[in-house]
Amino acid sequence: MLGVLCAFPLRRWIGLDPQWGAAGLTASAGVAGWVEFTLLRSTLNRRIGVTGLPVVFVVKLWASAAIAALSAWGVKLAIAGARPIPAGLLTLGVYGILYFAVTYALRVEECARTLQRFRRRRP
Repeated sequence: MLGVLCAFPLRRWIGLDPQWGAAGLTASAGVAGWVEFTLLRSTLNRRIGVTGLPVVFVVKLWASAAIAALSAWGVKLAIAGARPIPAGLLTLGVYGILYFAVTYALRVEECARTLQRFRRRRP
């Protein structure tokens, strides 16, 4: 129901073009996912004890994502008018590399372990 509401009436109420109905579906799916996650987590907390991630860890991940996203957005703006596939590859490549680099710089353990796996596989 949330998807239908966001794709059709809500879009009209706020004056968006019909093409934005798909964005409403995507947004409603995101909201539904977070609601489901919250409900599942609260049930797990009751059954097995407190679950979750340390705040410092989450802040590091969000900071890494924000830095990488802002940089990728800057690249996107700098190459405006470029062909879509090369522009997408460059923009997403910048995001991925910077996210990985910032998480490594912030000493996120999972990042260091991933690097170790890649180093072991290389001849």
